[in-house]
Amino acid sequence: MKSGRLKSIGAGMQRSAGFTLIELMVAIVLFMIFMGAVFAIYSAAQRAIALAEDQQEVSQTGRVLLGQLTTEVACAYQSMTATASTLDGEDATDANSNLPTDTLTLLTTAHPAPTGQTAGDLCQVSYQIAGDGTTDSPTGLYVTEDFYPGLDMPDETLTPRLISPRVIGLNCRYLTADGTWQEDWSAQTTLPAAVRIELTLQPRSAGAQPIVMAATADVQMATAAPVTTITTATGGANASP
Repeated sequence: MKSGRLKSIGAGMQRSAGFTLIELMVAIVLFMIFMGAVFAIYSAAQRAIALAEDQQEVSQTGRVLLGQLTTEVACAYQSMTATASTLDGEDATDANSNLPTDTLTLLTTAHPAPTGQTAGDLCQVSYQIAGDGTTDSPTGLYVTEDFYPGLDMPDETLTPRLISPRVIGLNCRYLTADGTWQEDWSAQTTLPAAVRIELTLQPRSAGAQPIVMAATADVQMATAAPVTTITTATGGANASP
């Protein structure tokens, strides 16, 4: 009787010394669930970090471009004897994406010349959304620069230059002298009082929504000052016309 009881206790101790197949399978499943949750959290954190960095890059690109555009518009130039506006704005919309694809052309004193490029005080620039989406011609914001406006320079070719492929939309509005905004500025005789520029930028991250950034530039009317002449009237008195 006593020996039978000892055998029963010994058998129980042997069974408790290891794990059964079911216990091992349950442990493996629980470990896989735990690792899957950890990996999902890690992946979500990585995506959030990448999206935040992408948003920051796009925002910085938009701020730089808006700063450049508004500075050039604020320094738009037109001679006081000119009979037509040197700033021209064409309103357009892409039929496929429904994004604004305006064209802004102006004569400015504030456009920087590329390194090694000899330029005068004035530059005629034209900004537009162009490109066919290929590697050789990506869609984005392009600028065409004429550093010798009004002059026939030999071998001068005006080729659009890509500024940023992140910009997929350009929308401009123009303030008239009576305080109303209009969508285009063509066939005008004077510069607008102000120009509002909106850029639509597309982040790199897949599925990220476009970002719209805007700024308004007051046109300084950087016109050429008239030359004052002094004539000598009869009797030696000076008079100005």
